[in-house]
Amino acid sequence: VKIGAGSVNGSVTVEGATSEVKVGTVNGSVEATSSGGPVEASTVNGSVFARMGRLTGAEDLNYSTVNGSIQVEFDGELTDADLEMSTVNGRFETNFPITIQGRLNPRHLRTRLGNGGRRIRLTTVNGNVELRKRG
Repeated sequence: VKIGAGSVNGSVTVEGATSEVKVGTVNGSVEATSSGGPVEASTVNGSVFARMGRLTGAEDLNYSTVNGSIQVEFDGELTDADLEMSTVNGRFETNFPITIQGRLNPRHLRTRLGNGGRRIRLTTVNGNVELRKRG
């Protein structure tokens, strides 16, 4: 069962899901966890935390906020993806092995994991951006 949840003024939390999750709010943090599907999460004023296990499909994954940090964790394998991370006032952090070619931009990071594939986009203005591999 796919899960979709949203709010305007308040935080949104989804835990224990086993399939695709899409959550969002305007004023509040977003936290979503799924053991069996992709998670997408967004807010305007608040932090974003997303954790997922096995990924199915090849659709793009987006995580965004304006005022807050973003942390995305993968429990399963993430071997082939095109990664895009951006922040204006914050830093990037990842424990995935990445290669950067060309000029290093402190506000925008674009790289390829493995052979590339689905696009994973993490975007904020005021906050840190983290991509983590668990396990």
